[in-house]
Amino acid sequence: RRSSKRKKLQHSSIQCHIDRQKSALQLGMESAIESPGGATKILNLVRTAAAGYTNEWTPLVGAIFRLGKNTTKNGNSVESQELLVRIIRACHQRGIYANSGAWFGAHYHRPLIVAAYYGYHSAVRLMIESSGALPDLGDGEGRNAWFAALQNPLASGATHRLRECDEQTARALLDMGVVTKDLGSWRRSNPKGSLCYMNGDSSIGSVMLRALMNKNVGVIKFLCGAGGVLTDRDYLQLSTREVKSRLLPMAAEVIAGTRTPTSSEGETGATESRRHLLRTCMSWSQQVDWSFPPAWKVGVVLCENCGLPPEIFRMYVVPFLGRDWFYTSLDLDGARRRALLGPSLGERVGFSRRQEW
Repeated sequence: RRSSKRKKLQHSSIQCHIDRQKSALQLGMESAIESPGGATKILNLVRTAAAGYTNEWTPLVGAIFRLGKNTTKNGNSVESQELLVRIIRACHQRGIYANSGAWFGAHYHRPLIVAAYYGYHSAVRLMIESSGALPDLGDGEGRNAWFAALQNPLASGATHRLRECDEQTARALLDMGVVTKDLGSWRRSNPKGSLCYMNGDSSIGSVMLRALMNKNVGVIKFLCGAGGVLTDRDYLQLSTREVKSRLLPMAAEVIAGTRTPTSSEGETGATESRRHLLRTCMSWSQQVDWSFPPAWKVGVVLCENCGLPPEIFRMYVVPFLGRDWFYTSLDLDGARRRALLGPSLGERVGFSRRQEW
């Protein structure tokens, strides 16, 4: 209880400090956002307000949050998408920096990431292609545009699923070439922040790890199709129980292509089929390659078939090598932590506004 009160007081003092630094223009726009028809008022203010913008703040964050409140399980309305595009263009014409952000709640947010989070795929494309927004510039929660695109803002409990608008947003990022599955290409990207690593981390893990924990088979299938994999860090963050209750069932569902049994199978047949798939997923095959961490794959290659003919090694040795076979006890006990592959630009901590590490 004391800890909770202390955190509230800290957040309150930080918020007061931020409010004192705000300009009259910023305060006026934030007031407009909270009023009825806030997004439209912001558009008018951006078009007519006198100069006074800085690279530290943008009205886009509040406008997107305002529009995003009306998002549904089927996505956003055409009207809200068109209004957001007009606001983005007006901000660009007024020279408002595309990579600035704004405080909303306890975190510093960026407009590109908020737009990706709510599935505004046309806005995401416009900000990257026309306004110069950097997709791998993290926000105060350690997210980049790729991570946010595959989050469902309406998800809770058993409702985790991949919405069509979220998939369109993630696919737009892939089509624009701002997401890569190659770690070397990400590290060499120039300018920094222009390329997202598909298997990178946020403060709450990678996209793949969060999808596994939420049993979001739609996101897992999408990632597998795009070349996403389970990283060593992901696997080591899963407990033995979670490997059985999350990883193996999700791998089975990716193979099966569905969550529910068909009516023709019958209950007994469906149960047997599921058990067979779970047993299949315990051993390596091309279908479940994504669920075997890199350390396992490197270890198998370094075995050099143990002096056996390749087909004998594959058939009679590999099936007995579990996913954790090549980790050390330090890795499995959590005594040694893997490096966090967060956004190439952004915040180290939640309250930092810096744009570089």
